[in-house]
Amino acid sequence: MNSSQKTFLLFLIFFVFTQKAFSQTLVQEKSKDWTLSVLPLVYYTPETRWVFGVGAVSNFNLGDSISTYESQLAAGIAYSLRKQFLSYLSGRIFTPGNKNLIYGEIGWYDYVYFYFGQGMNVSQENEEVYSAKFPRVRINYAWALGSNWYLGGGLRFDAMDIYQKEESGQLEDNGILGNEGGRNSGLGPVVLFDSRDNQLYPVNGAYFEASIQGYGKALGGEFPYARIFADYRKIIPIGKNQIIATQGLTEMTFGDVPFFALPILGGNRLMRGLFEGKYREKQVVVLQAEYRYKFAPRWGITAFSGLGNAFSQENPFVLNQSKFTYGAGGRFQLNKRKRLNLRLDLAHSPGEPFQFYFTFGEAF
Repeated sequence: MNSSQKTFLLFLIFFVFTQKAFSQTLVQEKSKDWTLSVLPLVYYTPETRWVFGVGAVSNFNLGDSISTYESQLAAGIAYSLRKQFLSYLSGRIFTPGNKNLIYGEIGWYDYVYFYFGQGMNVSQENEEVYSAKFPRVRINYAWALGSNWYLGGGLRFDAMDIYQKEESGQLEDNGILGNEGGRNSGLGPVVLFDSRDNQLYPVNGAYFEASIQGYGKALGGEFPYARIFADYRKIIPIGKNQIIATQGLTEMTFGDVPFFALPILGGNRLMRGLFEGKYREKQVVVLQAEYRYKFAPRWGITAFSGLGNAFSQENPFVLNQSKFTYGAGGRFQLNKRKRLNLRLDLAHSPGEPFQFYFTFGEAF
């Protein structure tokens, strides 16, 4: 049995024998209008290895349950075996009658990242590690237009302090914009459509988000550029307890974009099977699809695939350089009413090592 097989077997054993532990919360408070759950955080991704911490999730309703969607806030603090520290508060809040929507994230991170270069021609031999500390703000406020449509604005802010780099590495080259870190601040309009029946595990509906942000000194940043983002997801029921989930995503940047803000491929949500950030450039396009089958009240399986490319004027789009990913996974539903899943995925891309993911929630 090789090391990859041993690792997968370990994950499988852990997945099966800890499902009861994860289905119980350390603390749970309930009232007529809200619930609060405090639970342990344990997950694994290739970029973090094992992560341990504690989290809290609060679900509440600011109006009546018939005319107002349920709101949710989640907070957590954790530490990884790669010596990464993360703390965050995220959520979605609907005001009475769903007239307004506030969503986003506020956090502080001390993280280890990986840099391989830019474009689709990078190799594993180019890998280098850098460490950064930064606060992060992602806040969106939108007004209801009717029929599940919202229109508003979004703010994005990072203050990146890159305090450790490899000697004689690529990031020592001053030609790489942002290699010392810096403030990155953007603001712009956002449009949102969401007809999904559930945000954590929808079985029907569609989701669309598009935004445009301008970055630069006027907003307190150091890098003048523009960012265009669009994300479309469709959930298609195909039989009893079976669905197909699809996603099309593009992120386009133009101007003086720091390397740490470039759109990327990979990770536990976008193109599983690729190491997060190995492929980055000013523009990315991604198509993903996933088959989900719930064969028991709490248990399910999935099969998924993706196709993506990262390109720019300096590294033009070449179709045969696109990366293809595929994989399969298991699911255990931690909470039947909230549909929060614990997931274990095994993913691969030709020419890349196999990757394992053990975490919470669906990829998209």
